Amino acid sequence: MKNTLIISSLALAAATGAASAQEACSNYEIQRGDSLRELAIQVYATEDFRIIFDANRDVIGSNPNIIRVGDVLAMPCLEDIGRTPVLADTEAERLAAEMAAELVKAAEERAEQAIAEAEARVAAAEAEAKQVSEQAVVEAKAAAREEIEAARAEGAALIRDAGTGERPEVRDRQVLLITGGDYQPFTDEALPHRGLYTHLVETAMLRAAPEQAYKIQFVNDWNSHLDLVMPTLAFDGTFPWSRPNCEEPAALSENDRNRCETYNFSNPFYEVVDTFFAREGTSYVEALSYADFAGTTICRPEGWSLSHMDAVSLYEPIITLLRPESPDECFEAVMTGEADIVAIEAHLADGAIGRLGYEHRIVENPNLAAIKSLNVMTHKDNPDGEAILETLNKGLAIMQQSGEWRDIVSSALRYQMENG
Repeated sequence: MKNTLIISSLALAAATGAASAQEACSNYEIQRGDSLRELAIQVYATEDFRIIFDANRDVIGSNPNIIRVGDVLAMPCLEDIGRTPVLADTEAERLAAEMAAELVKAAEERAEQAIAEAEARVAAAEAEAKQVSEQAVVEAKAAAREEIEAARAEGAALIRDAGTGERPEVRDRQVLLITGGDYQPFTDEALPHRGLYTHLVETAMLRAAPEQAYKIQFVNDWNSHLDLVMPTLAFDGTFPWSRPNCEEPAALSENDRNRCETYNFSNPFYEVVDTFFAREGTSYVEALSYADFAGTTICRPEGWSLSHMDAVSLYEPIITLLRPESPDECFEAVMTGEADIVAIEAHLADGAIGRLGYEHRIVENPNLAAIKSLNVMTHKDNPDGEAILETLNKGLAIMQQSGEWRDIVSSALRYQMENG
C-alpha cells in the first residue's frame, strides 16, 4: 500500500493559508495563489519544492517560480522517488506541536460539526427542491460554505493564539525573544553575554525600557524559527536575520518574498560581508563577474537568505543550489567535489576553514562580496511587534550616540580573535 501524506485543511489554513488539503500519489490542478513551496508543505510537510518540481519539469518548464493556473501537476508518491516522510523530530517542531495540538483538535472538531450541520441543511434543501426554487438550493450551499470557512478561520486563530490567551499590554508582561547558537561571534550560549548580537539586543532593551521584562531563549534549529515557532506568536521576536530588498519583490526568491510579507524588521544592529569561497587554483577564485558562476553548484547553509544571490541571477536553474545544515558541510562539499563554491559570511568562513584545516586550500574570491545587515524581526500578526521594534530601535540609537555600541562590538571581536 502506498504511504499517503496529508495535512488537515484546518491545520494547513494556519500554517500556509491554503483553503483545502491535497494528497500525495494524486494529481492537482494549479489554482490562483498556489506556489510549489506551499504545495510541498501541504502534501509532504516540507519546504523542499523539488519533490514536485522534478516530477513535473515537462509541465512547469525550467523556472520553478513560474506555475500557471490550470496546469495539472502530479504529486508523486514518496516511495516512488526514494524519499521518506518528514518526521516532526526537532526541538522546535515538538515545541510548536505541543503548543497547538489540543487547540487544533478542538478546532477541527468544531469544523467537522459545522460541516456536518451545513451538509445536512444542503441535503434538506435538495430534498425539497421540488417545492423551492433552484436559487434556494444555491443559497443554502453558499451558506454552508461560509460556515465551513468560518470554522476553519476560527481554528486558525486558535492556533495563532496557542498558549498566549489574552495578551496584556506589552509593558505589563515579559517580552519573549528567540535566537539560536553556533553563530559566532553573534549568538551562542557559550560566548560572553551569549554573543555579540545578543549583548547588543539586551543592552538596547535596557537603555530604552529598563522597566520592561524580557527573556531570550535559544532554539538551535534556525529554520524552525520562521517556519514553525514565530507563526504561533509564542515569541515576540527573533534575531539575527537579514532583511531582503523588500522594495523590489520581483527580484526576490519565494522564501525572501515571504519573509518580507510576513515579518517587520528593526534597524540594523550589525552588518556582515557575504562572499564566495572556492578551492585554490580554480577559476572561481579570480572571477570578476557573477556570470562566471553559471553552471556551478553553490553551497549555502539552510536558513541563510538567498537575496544577495537572487539579485545577481544566481538561482536555479542557472546554478545548482546545495543547502546542508551547517557551513562546515558546505566546505567539506567543496573539498569532495560535490560543490564548486561556498556562499557564506566571511567571518563564518574563516572559523570553519580554520576548524577543518583547509587554510590555503579553500580561499575567498575578493571581487564579488556584498554587505548584508542583521536585524531583529517580529511577526506582522503580533499586535505588540511594532512597539517592540520601536523600543529596540530607540535603544540602538542611544547606544550608537553614546559609543556603547562600539565598545560592545570591539570587546566581542577582540574575544573572538583571541579565542578563535
